[in-house]
Amino acid sequence: MDAWFLLKCFLVGISVASAVGPIFVLTFNRGALHGFLKGFFTALGAAVGDGLLFFLGLFGVLNFLENAQKSILLLDLIGGIIILILGIRMIRSRKNYLQASPLRPAKHAVTMTKAFILTVINPLTIFFFMFISVKIIPDGFQALPLNLIASGSAMVFAGSLSMLSCVALIASLVRHALSPQRLALITYVTGIIFITISLYFFYESFLSSTKLFNFFV
Repeated sequence: MDAWFLLKCFLVGISVASAVGPIFVLTFNRGALHGFLKGFFTALGAAVGDGLLFFLGLFGVLNFLENAQKSILLLDLIGGIIILILGIRMIRSRKNYLQASPLRPAKHAVTMTKAFILTVINPLTIFFFMFISVKIIPDGFQALPLNLIASGSAMVFAGSLSMLSCVALIASLVRHALSPQRLALITYVTGIIFITISLYFFYESFLSSTKLFNFFV
């Protein structure tokens, strides 16, 4: 049972990393603009976040958040604001590539931390782990031992890191074939995608606030 459970956890990590969301796009962007190492540390921060969310999901913390409308509203607002700021910064920085003077990349620890924060405050990722943490528990089990939860979370981390590292590697391999104009276009498109995602989060926060208002009225 343990081996099958751990394999499923590894596949969960691959699945969540494969979704074309903020982290997938950001990892490719970092790999294409600054090389594999920058993309890898983005992937590493995201994988740590995925493992943590899965760990919390199996403990039931995320299921508690699911029923707390104020928490969901706050997550949507914070996530939307952070992703919006990131998107605007990317659009503004595209001119540096057109001028052949790209911005100096942040330190690896900063890159990793940003990716981690972006992962753990992403409502879509949180909802995914709310759902999958219930489905992943073997039949007949109401709870899992701590060592199995930790091992499963480590496998989610490994699956996520493997997938996103491949994304960073592919991006780094094609980066030398990209002209400054195409690098600028990648940055611009990434910024637009991030702004679109942030607008979705703002829309979700609006719906949540409306439901909360109607509840109290």
